[in-house]
Formats: sequence, C-alpha cells, structure tokens
Amino acid sequence: MSHSAVRHDEEQDVVSISSSLSSTPTETTPLIDKLPKNVKDESSWTNEFRWLLKNALPIVFTFLMQNSLQMASIFTLGHLGPTELAAAALASMFASVTAWSIAFGTATALDTLCSQAWTGAKDKTLVGIHLQRALCILGLMFIPIAVVWWNCTKLLLSLNQDPELALHAGLFLRCLMLGAPAFIAFEATKKYLQAQGIMQASTYVLMIVSPINLCLNYSFVYLAPFNLGFIGAPLATSFSYWLMLTLLVLYIKYVDGKKAWGGWSRECLTGWWPFLRLSIPSLLMITAEWWAFELSSLAASYLSTRDLAAQSIVLTTASATYTIPFGVSVAASNRIGNSLGESNARKARQASIVAISFAIFFGCTNSTFFMALRSKFGFLFTSDEDVVALVSKIMPLCALFQIADGLSGVCGGVIRGLGRQSFAAWVNLISYYVVALPLGYYLTFVLDWDLNGLWVALTLALFLVASGSLTFLTFINWEKEVVKAQERIKADEDKLHEDAQDNGSFV
Repeated sequence: MSHSAVRHDEEQDVVSISSSLSSTPTETTPLIDKLPKNVKDESSWTNEFRWLLKNALPIVFTFLMQNSLQMASIFTLGHLGPTELAAAALASMFASVTAWSIAFGTATALDTLCSQAWTGAKDKTLVGIHLQRALCILGLMFIPIAVVWWNCTKLLLSLNQDPELALHAGLFLRCLMLGAPAFIAFEATKKYLQAQGIMQASTYVLMIVSPINLCLNYSFVYLAPFNLGFIGAPLATSFSYWLMLTLLVLYIKYVDGKKAWGGWSRECLTGWWPFLRLSIPSLLMITAEWWAFELSSLAASYLSTRDLAAQSIVLTTASATYTIPFGVSVAASNRIGNSLGESNARKARQASIVAISFAIFFGCTNSTFFMALRSKFGFLFTSDEDVVALVSKIMPLCALFQIADGLSGVCGGVIRGLGRQSFAAWVNLISYYVVALPLGYYLTFVLDWDLNGLWVALTLALFLVASGSLTFLTFINWEKEVVKAQERIKADEDKLHEDAQDNGSFV
C-alpha cells in the first residue's frame, strides 16, 4: 500500500471520531474521549462568536415570523369591531398561556437530548427517536388542553368576562384548535433540525407561510367565496399551521435533515421517564416566567385603562427586544449540547462564555437606547400624553432589566444544553412566585405604587434568575458534564439497539 493511501486511511479514522462510551469499553478506556493529536480543534473565541451570530439570526427571524401568524388574525379582525378585536387578543393570550407555553417548555428537552445525541451517538437515528417520543408525549398533553379550549367560553364566563367577548373568544379557540397539533409538532420538529445545526429551515418555511397567512386571513374574513367573518381568521391561521408543518417535513425529506430519521420505531413508546425528567423542569422553567408576565398584565387591568395601556406598550417592547437573546439561547443550547456529545468540554465552555458575553453587551445597548428615548418612546404607540408620561416613568425599570432579561434567557439556554433544567426551574419558581408576585401585589395594591410596583417586582425577579443561573454556571465542571452526557447517550443507544434486536422497527 502506498504512503498516500495509508495517510488517507488515517484521515478517515480521524473523521469517524465518536463517543468512547458508545463503543465497547475496556479497563483502559478513558471516561472522556480526547481529541487525537492529529486533529485540529478549531474551537476558538472568534469561531464561537461567528458561529453563534450566524446561527442565532435565523432563529430570531423564525420566532418573529412565527409570532406574526396569530398577530395577523388580530390585525384582520380589528376592522370588524372592538369586540372581535378584543376577543382575538384574549383568545391569543389564552392560547399562549394554556398551550403554546406548555408545548414550548416540553419541547425544549430536545435541546438537550437531540443536540447531544447528534454528535455523541454512533446511530444518528437516536435523534429521530427523541423527536418521536416528544411528539407522542405532546400529543397526549394536548388532549386536556383541547378540553379546556372547547370549554373556554364557560371558563371565561365564570371569571365574569363580558358574555359576548367570552362567546367570541371561545369560538376563536375552537377553530384554532384544528391547527394547534400542527403548531406543536412544528415546534418539536424545528428543534430536531436545530440539533443537527440546520437553523435556517424553519426560517425559509415561515418566509413562505407568513405572507400566505396574511392573505388567507383577509380572504377568509372578507372576500367571496369565503366571506366567513370572525371565524375566518382562526381557520386561516389553522390552515397556515398545517402548511408550515408540511413544508418543514418536505424540507427534511428532500433537502436536509433526514439522516437522523430512521423511520417510526416502537422505541418511541418507551423511555418516557428519562424524557420527562428533563421536559418537566423545562416546562416549569419556561412557563414560570411566561405566566408571571401574563399575570402582571392581568394585575394592570385592575388599576386603570391608562395603566393597562402603558403596561401593554412596555411589555410589547420588552417582548420584542427579548427575541435576540432568545435566538442566542437556542443556538447556544444546541452548540453546547453538540460539544458535550463530541466530548469537547473546552468548546462547550467557550460557547457558553461567548453567549453570556453577547447577552450582557446586547442588554447594555438596549438599556442605553431606552434611557435615551424614554420621554418620547410612548408616542410610537399612542398620542395620549398621560399614557406617554406613564411609559416614561416605567421605562428606566425596563431599561434596567434588559441586562437581566437577556442574561437569564441565555443562561437558561446554556443550562438546557447541559441538561440541568431542574436547577433553573427551581430558580425561576422561587424568583417569580415566592418573591416577585407577593412583592408586586404588596407594592402595587397596598403601598399604591401602581404600575411601578409591578415592574419593580418583575425586575427584581429577573435579576434573581440571572444572578442565580450565572452563579450556578460559574461552578460547572465541564469535564464532568461531558461524562454525564456520554452516559446518557450510551444508555439511550443501548436501549435502542436492544429493542431493535427484539422487535425491529414498525415502519
């Protein structure tokens, strides 16, 4: 054999590096597989920054366009009348609290499992098994959610909502229910692709679906032959949800992402408890913050119309600015999971530091922007000078928590990449529900601080979450996290192979 052929064989061996714990161990097998000396480890601070920026941007655009689907219904129905507009907004908030937040929180377990399996497992179809398992669990979870949606009108009436408003909101949710399973499945499938480093697929899909959704909403509501009126908007949105899921599946089949899909397997019907051990803390971690902010809006409605308007402006602004650290957090969780899967503790640590540094920089930039424009910012939303003055009073608090908001979000992404969601869940629950909400109630309704009381409490909660998460990550032993990730992958692979030998796949 020639010297060039020998060198080619050596290079092929290098490319096929995989987890040592996924292969047959011996007494001399190291717990952490080191990169061979003849492999250049290209992880560096510059590379991590470039990777993070490149992959976070598609996620940001996806998140914005995904949120625009239901916003299209609100804008379309606004021309029918105030009741229809209020009902659409109320139903959208109800859907977010009772379904989207729960589905999103549960699916974030895939940030850990899929990202680590993609680089750490010899059998890449393990990533597909995790997706299948998630879809089964999310499908069962949607059953009680659907029951709640179907009875939404009765529930709202029991909370003393206006009967006409409750009727329209319930009707909206019954129609939206047709597309909800597709929306939930899209969220899980999106994470399956992100774990493989395919961040742009969902962006491409939503670039197609978003304008179609807007046209469908208008057509279904106002134009013949549809001319469906109020129910046209949620029906159009439901159709758009199924369209975006279909296009994403077609992308996997014909473009990229099918390497990790080995067909439906009976293995997805087993191993639910390990998945739930990650998904339940992920669910609590996400919904704790999500629901706390929704409760703050509800509390503002008991103050005055002016306070509620100002609250809506500040909360909308905070949600918009959060999209960038949110994109960074998703990209970071997958980068860290991939790094742990390939036994590269140094790369995982570098990725986490770059992501956290980015969050601090972006938060400081946002804070400066809001402080500079605080006296005039409200005029972007309203001409009411009283509302603008109240927004100006709240804006310094909004500016202050920009750093903590971005930092807590990105730290949450790093923690998901590690698979340590249980810690983050406890921090969020204690910060929001033990500290912030009681304090917010006391400051707002007992001391009469009004809207300032709510935002002081929320800002304190965000700083508690950010400082707690950052302290936790400071003491992380990255080498031990590699071992944990490899052990998780090995256990999943062994179970997959055992079941394959016993039963085989059923597709």
